[in-house]
Amino acid sequence: MRQKKNVILADCEEEEIKTLVEGLEETSQEKVEILSYINNKGQGSAVKRLNRYMKLFTFPFSVFIHRKQYDVIYGWQQFYTLIYAFYCRLFNVKKTNKVIVLNFTYKDKSGVVGKLYRRFMEFIICSKYIDRLHVPSKDYAALTAKDFGISLDKFLVTTFGIPDYYQSEYTEVPVNTVGGGILSLGRSNRDFDFLVSVFAKEELRKYKLTIISDIYKPSVNVPENVTILSNVIGDATHPYINNCDMMIMPIADGRICSGDTVLLMGMQFKKTILLTKPSTLAEMYIEDGKNGFTEEKDIDAFAKKITYLMENPDVRKEIGEAARESYLEKFTRYRLGQQIGRMS
Repeated sequence: MRQKKNVILADCEEEEIKTLVEGLEETSQEKVEILSYINNKGQGSAVKRLNRYMKLFTFPFSVFIHRKQYDVIYGWQQFYTLIYAFYCRLFNVKKTNKVIVLNFTYKDKSGVVGKLYRRFMEFIICSKYIDRLHVPSKDYAALTAKDFGISLDKFLVTTFGIPDYYQSEYTEVPVNTVGGGILSLGRSNRDFDFLVSVFAKEELRKYKLTIISDIYKPSVNVPENVTILSNVIGDATHPYINNCDMMIMPIADGRICSGDTVLLMGMQFKKTILLTKPSTLAEMYIEDGKNGFTEEKDIDAFAKKITYLMENPDVRKEIGEAARESYLEKFTRYRLGQQIGRMS
């Protein structure tokens, strides 16, 4: 009889998760094959988005058709495994695999679409076909378990992990990060309006803030010391991270898991990061005053902390070095693979 395989479903180049798989294989003592179907280019027009959504269903269906070939199915692209489980329950097939969804996150949507999405997710994650949901927060695991009425034992909690992009040769200095440059970037779950309001305070007018986000539309007045860039994405953000003085992450909803990648990028680039709390990021990654800083979402308190950090470059340097040490010790993609393999 042909031996069943362990596979990981991804939507990226294999090289991006090579070290993750190495960590998985080391602690699970099983070989893991990468099945990658790249489908992350669907932003833009409605037609492109529709095509992307269709492909989210076609690739998992091909896995479903060949399901008897697989023993453990990991989902680096969470929707590939979620939709695979959807087909299993829809057709009520015999359970033949262990299915582990990596980087799981769920956020309610509004209106009729939101209600359908909720029913769709309940149909999947409340079924026997999903064995473990990996999340990077104990609080988020407890919240989601209660929300969907499922056992907390179904959750696998570890920190996230990313490849090491740090290069000392990033010498290009974007104009907005020269001298007193503070950086904030991201798409989902960011409260940039709060941060803009902080930098409107008189004592911070001498410092420059650059916000990189292709979706942020301010609903507050933007002072002259704040620049918003909507056309910088992917690797193009690296010089901004490398050459800024510090980074700030204002989180909108502290219960939702998001921002892990940006946070770890800053840590690996030796940046002091100031993070709003409470948040899953503050819970899992930052030891306040040791490898970063956390602060309640209060305008005056935030302004005071920013002023302190900008006036003390030695503190920023010390914390930045500690942040990179934390990343190398705990938060590489290889370490993530080790944790998943050990716990699943």
